[in-house]
Amino acid sequence: MKNKTIATIGIISYILSVITSVKFPEGRTPPILIVISGIITLMFIVMATVHLWRGEAKDISIIFMSSTILLFVLMAIKEVTSPGYGSVIIILLNVTKIIYFIVSVLVIIILYKSHVGEVLKTKS
Repeated sequence: MKNKTIATIGIISYILSVITSVKFPEGRTPPILIVISGIITLMFIVMATVHLWRGEAKDISIIFMSSTILLFVLMAIKEVTSPGYGSVIIILLNVTKIIYFIVSVLVIIILYKSHVGEVLKTKS
């Protein structure tokens, strides 16, 4: 798959995640929208990680996958424990969300700027 296509999937994934976080008039987000958003996000994470790993952007690939896993673990802990406002879990989760967002934007930029046959390179 082309790098620009993967970058576009990443943008769509982010837009869908924002839409699914909004409360609809019925009081909850339609489950099908959540499932579609999750599938597209998972597709983007896997494809972007593989494409970055094949190139010379392995360090970005590791940071991207690490922030994704950490975000998933912290969100699961938050749902299980229901911590109060201002707890350590909430603060770590918010910091992780910021890191994940920044790394996702960086991944999308790297994928969008690289050409199909070009080996991905990061500045050292």
